[in-house]
Amino acid sequence: MESNTQYARMDYWDKRFETEKNFEWLSGLEAFQHIVTPLIPKSSSIAHIGCGSSQVSMQLWNLGYKNITNVDYSKVLIENGRLEHPYMEWIADDITTLANCESSSFDVVLEKATIEAILVTEKSAWEPSDSALQNLENIFSSICRVLKPNGIFISVSFTQPHFRVPALLREKNWSVEMFEFGESFHYYVYVCRKGAVTDKELADRYSSIAKSWLRPL
Repeated sequence: MESNTQYARMDYWDKRFETEKNFEWLSGLEAFQHIVTPLIPKSSSIAHIGCGSSQVSMQLWNLGYKNITNVDYSKVLIENGRLEHPYMEWIADDITTLANCESSSFDVVLEKATIEAILVTEKSAWEPSDSALQNLENIFSSICRVLKPNGIFISVSFTQPHFRVPALLREKNWSVEMFEFGESFHYYVYVCRKGAVTDKELADRYSSIAKSWLRPL
């Protein structure tokens, strides 16, 4: 059996996306639609980063969201997406830089389990490596840069809040909220609003448990 560390390799994803047309990590939109769609006006410009072969963008399109850009670092996936769904934008880019995305260009940036894939080689959830923290800082600062003022970053994740909230708090230019969904297994939606301030009680509660996610580099 191959290790999950393969999820950190571009060659793995390029090979996988040669044939894979549809795969959902965690769940499809229907499981968390009640959380995210009230936050997103239909006119919003949306970037789905690390989109992979998820159908969330197509589900959003069918709900009336017509300004969607899909971003993934697999050029194989992006070329396939352009052929199969030409009515949406497709950009090959690394989410640690989003170098091919213009600053202040999106109302919403969405990711689902992409951050988990980037952190898959970490040995401990309690003691992240310096490289993991640097990657997160790069990702979050890049997302902040491409968001418009008051724009929101939506992160759908299986990572528990005492690990993810302090990681998100590394970025000082947004607020952090969290929502929970799921029945037999619980998942989380983290919502970060550019230019807002995190509720002090939430910040204090989750910053005091896994403190290494906030340690300075």
